[in-house]
Formats: sequence, structure tokens, C-alpha cells
Amino acid sequence: MRTQIARNCTFTLLIILMAVSGMAQAKDSGQWQYSLSPLYLWAKSISGSSVVGQTSAPLDLAFKDDILENLDAALAFHFEARKGDITLFAEYNFARLDPSAKGQIGPAPVKLSLDFEDTMIEAGARYSFYANEKTDWQVLGGVRWMEQDIDLRFGRTALPTPRRLTGGDDWWHGFAGLRVTHTISDQWTFIARGDVGYRDGDNQAAQAIAMFDYRFRDWGSFFAGYRYLETDYSNDKSGRQGYAFDAEQQGPLLGLNFYW
Repeated sequence: MRTQIARNCTFTLLIILMAVSGMAQAKDSGQWQYSLSPLYLWAKSISGSSVVGQTSAPLDLAFKDDILENLDAALAFHFEARKGDITLFAEYNFARLDPSAKGQIGPAPVKLSLDFEDTMIEAGARYSFYANEKTDWQVLGGVRWMEQDIDLRFGRTALPTPRRLTGGDDWWHGFAGLRVTHTISDQWTFIARGDVGYRDGDNQAAQAIAMFDYRFRDWGSFFAGYRYLETDYSNDKSGRQGYAFDAEQQGPLLGLNFYW
């Protein structure tokens, strides 16, 4: 836990340094444009399962009924820098959950209490290949890194099972997709993004985002929308080193954007 907190603090510091550096460059050149969404909310539900060794732990969690009750910590940032047709972006998303669930060891069901930490970092670039007064089409690509840690505690069972089991893994894959921005009015903008991540047959992902952005000042806007991420991963290792995650994460997006 202390290691994860240190990582969170380090990443937060890097974002702040990037922002400060960007502000200084923007004042000097007047060419780069920057935006930062600090501490935005992805009110996601999780539907799927994880497998640690031979133990399957379902992760069917609704945001309203389960995640709000079981959420221990959450942290998210999104940063962009644009110059002409090129946009660079980076995002950090972390959540820690501690729900109870019913799992399975081989053919036998068992009650579980689990701590689940989910970290996602992505970085990439977009290129505007077609734009008019209203609509901007961009092709995008980058790298997404994910890390998950799970700590399972077993309830009483007739099987000779351990009382506790820890597992998880980290992995990365490249992704590519499209993003479109459509200006509705001076204040309202519609934004949609879709991308597919792939490294091999056991490491795939698909993502879709749609949202409306309301620009209330030159320096700020409010956005709301919906985000969907499907992940299918397995490290194909044997024994307790084995880990798999096959789930859909989806839910509303809410946040503020700051521009300079």
C-alpha cells in the first residue's frame, strides 16, 4: 500500500511539473495549448472476473450499490498539449476496492473478501487529418500500461484451502483509434473516441468514450459523458503466478478541464 501511495504521489508531482513547465513555455512561445483534468470522476461499474492461480473471483460491482460502498481510494488525471495538428496526451487512473464476493476454487464455491487495486496509465499522440469549421477528425495511437493487485481472503470451507491468497500482474499493449470533435455552439462541444489495444491473443482491449463539453470560461470547461473499457488479459502462468482478468468497466464521466 505504501508503494502504491508513493507511486500516486510521484505521478501527481510529475503532472504538476508538466503543467508548470507547459505554462512557462506557453508564455514564451504562444504556440502550445494545454489542458488538465485533475481528479475527474469515472463512475465505473465492473462486470467480469479475475483468476489467481486456480481461484476465480467474480468482479460484478455496480457503482451505486457496490463501488461507492467499497471504494477505498481513487485518483485520476488527464493532461493534453496541442500544437497545430499534433496533440500529446497522458492519463493516470487508480482505484482500490475491497468488496466481498462469492468465488470458486475448482468445482467448489467459497466466500471471499478481497482487496483489488487497479492502475491504468496511457500516453500517446493524436494527429488531425481532416478539419473544417465545425468538425475535427483525429487519428490516435499510444501505449497503455495496466497493473492489478488482488488480495483474497477465504471464508470457512470444507476444502483444505489457504486462508489468504495474493496475486496480480502488470502488462502493456499498444492502442490505435479515432477521435472526433464537433462544435455545436460557442460553448458546447461533442467529443467521441474509440480505440483498440492489442499485444497478442491474451492481451487485448477495446475502449469507447462519448461526452459533451461546456466551455464556461476561456480557462475552464465542464464535461460529462460515458466511458467503456473492455479488457481481456491472461499471463498463462501456472500455479499461484497465474493471473487473468476478463471484464468490462463502464460508467459516466464527470470533470473539469483547465486550459492555458
